[in-house]
This record gives sequence, C-alpha cells and structure tokens, in this order.
Amino acid sequence: MKNELLRLDEPSRRAFMQRLAKTCLGVSLIPRAGLAAAPNQTSGNLEKHAKHVIYLYMRGGMSHIDTFDPKPNAPAGYQGPVRTIQTKAPGLQLSNFFPLLAEQGQKIAVVRSMTHTQGAHEEGSYKVMTGFETSVSMRHPALGAWVARQVVDGHSTLPPYIRLGGLAGHPSSGFLDARYAPVPVLDPSKGIEHTKLQGGDSMTALRRRTSLADRLNQGFMQKYPTDDVKAHVDVYADAVKLMTSKELDAFDLSQEKSQVVEDYGGGDYFGRGVLLARRLVERGTKFVEVELGGWDTHTNNFAQVEGLAKRVDQSVSALLADLEERGLLESTLVVLTTEFGRTPKLSGDGRDHHPIAFSSMIAGGQVRGGQAYGKTDVSGTRVEENPVSVLDFHSTIGTLLGIRTDDMVSAGSAGNFNIHGGNGARRGRTITELIA
Repeated sequence: MKNELLRLDEPSRRAFMQRLAKTCLGVSLIPRAGLAAAPNQTSGNLEKHAKHVIYLYMRGGMSHIDTFDPKPNAPAGYQGPVRTIQTKAPGLQLSNFFPLLAEQGQKIAVVRSMTHTQGAHEEGSYKVMTGFETSVSMRHPALGAWVARQVVDGHSTLPPYIRLGGLAGHPSSGFLDARYAPVPVLDPSKGIEHTKLQGGDSMTALRRRTSLADRLNQGFMQKYPTDDVKAHVDVYADAVKLMTSKELDAFDLSQEKSQVVEDYGGGDYFGRGVLLARRLVERGTKFVEVELGGWDTHTNNFAQVEGLAKRVDQSVSALLADLEERGLLESTLVVLTTEFGRTPKLSGDGRDHHPIAFSSMIAGGQVRGGQAYGKTDVSGTRVEENPVSVLDFHSTIGTLLGIRTDDMVSAGSAGNFNIHGGNGARRGRTITELIA
C-alpha cells in the first residue's frame, strides 16, 4: 500500500483518494481547510489587513476603453458609441455601461495601466491568474492558492478556496500542496456536490463506518507514518466534518431576502454567484473566484459589452453596498480583472486581443478608493504612466492581506516563490498609492 501510494503523482493520488472516499463513505474529497502552520501567519497589525478576497474574472478579454478606461477624445474609429460618465469620486470616470458602479466610485480604485505580452487566451489567463508565463517544466499556483495557504487551522469547515466555475485550464494549486486547490461549484444554486448522503444511507451508518475505518487505520499509520497515508485517512474526517457542518447553509441562497437576490441580479447566473461569494466569505472562506465569460468580442463588440457590463454593474455595485452594510468591506478585497484588454481601434464592429494595455479594479480592505492609477495614451493603445505588471498587482493584493514577502516556498530547481513573485527580477512591486 505504501509503495503504491508513493508511486502515484499528485493528481493520481488525489483522484485515488477522491474515489476511495466517495465509494466508502458516500462523499467526495475536498481540499482540507485550515492546514497552514504558524510560519505562514502574516506580519504587522492583522486588524488592518484584509482577510478575504472575492475575485471576479472576466474571461475572454474585457475591452478596457468600453468599461474602465473610456477615451472621449480618441480619434474616429476608436471609442465608438460608448459615452463617458462621472462617478461619485471627483476625476474618476467610467463608461456609461456602469451607472450603478459610478455611484460607488469612492470605494473603487481602477488600475488603467495593466500590461503584459501574452495575447492568446490560454496563455493570457495563466499569466493573469499566476503572474507568470506558461512553462513546460512547472505549473505555478493561482493567486487564490497563495491566499488559501494563509488559512489558520480551525478557521472554518468550508474550503478556503472556492471557484464558481469549472477547472478546465485552471492553474489550480500549481506546485503547492493540492489542499490549496480551488473547490469547483458549477451551479451557485446547488453548492458543492457529493456532500449529502447517498440514497438509503444514514448518518448513524456513516459514523459507524468512519469509526471502524479509524480503528483499522491506527496500526497501518503507525507502521507507515507518511504524509500520503495521513492524507488518505484525513479525507474521511474532513468529509464527515463538512457534511455535518452548519456552514453548508452558506450555499442556500433561498435564505436570502428576495429583495437582496433581486439587487444582485435576480436569476442571473453571475449575480447569484457574486451573492454566494458574499455568503461564503461571511462564513470564513478565504478566496472565492467567480467567472463571467463572453468578453471575446471580435464581432458585435458594443452590444455584447453592454449586456455583460450591465450584469457586472448590477451585481458588483450590490456587492460593495452589501459588504459595507454588513461591516465586511474592510476585511474583504473585491478584485475584478481579465486576461487582457482589446484593441482600441475597431476592426469592423469588433475588437481584437490587446495585452499591452488593459484595466483591472480593486476595492475594499485598505484600498484607497476613488482613483484611477496609471494612464494610457489618448486612444488607450499604450500605457503612458505607471505601468503595472501582473506580479505588481498580485504583490499589492498580498500586501493588503498582510502576506509576508519573506514567506517563500521552494519549487525545487526553479527557485523560491510566494504571492509577491519569485527569485531575483521576478518580484512584484506593491503599488503603495492604492493603499490607504
């Protein structure tokens, strides 16, 4: 048994334990929450650090000049019919697709000088989610995996990293332990699958099998005290703990008042995902990722962006107001980003890929809202002031969360890494202007 486990690579071992748990107990494996040890604790005044992240990913490449970086003075053939509106923050303007978010202008900071060189969707997504280019020799952790690694034991029975969407093409936990991988939730109305007993089973029978498994495992663990064997045993305890946890109520959106659901967009899939994200961070989940696809607007750009932006405007403005009302905004970072922007110069009625200049948004925590950081030229084609790399953006998030710059993890011969980057020149720079 020991040798068989040691021969399995991480995905195979994980799949093996997943099948084992589901077969023997009627549940499936989720990454263990709360396994970070004391050395991963952050430094400084923790009361001033954000504790959670809601990460909103606009898959497909969100057009920056049709959303967060409008260009009313651009030459003909660039801006199109999109108008510019003033937010509640003096000097901060958005496109007219965001009237509700404009009312929250003092809470948000827009970074208009994001830049990288990966112009294909897969490579661009990997770059934005990890901070690094794809590599044949290693897989880097997603931003959420670094954040999940900061979880303190016993914080919650819910997973520390939940992704509302599939995992195809996602960098997951990279070279970090699989316990920091995102748990996928395909439908925000259904929650995590396989957390209920199978038909005809009972909690009494489940506990009886668990108790028997514990007794049988004791001798084996004493003879083979390896991490793999311990992980195989721990899956039972974690799964049962989750199944009996009252925190699973976080997934029950029917507990929300109908007006709150409507404020987030009613039956809209993305809006329900954002509402679920609020419920999850409220109950201890460290990092919640919500994806909205459809931004690959090579044709029919303005109609598509208007429809997508309306959904974002509704749900994100409701989220910011809701977090503030519940006293959660100072402890929760809200991040909205995309793999790249789109060409300011129109190509027919669409826009093509444009990684050298795009926008992201951040709010909550100790973010200094009401500002636009960085600047693109008059057409939105190139960064003109204060370029921001993806690692700079990640490092700023890490600083807002209080994650130490010296808390590094070895990736073997590739060097040491953390949320702030890797060895040498591959380090991000914290954008202090974004921090209050």
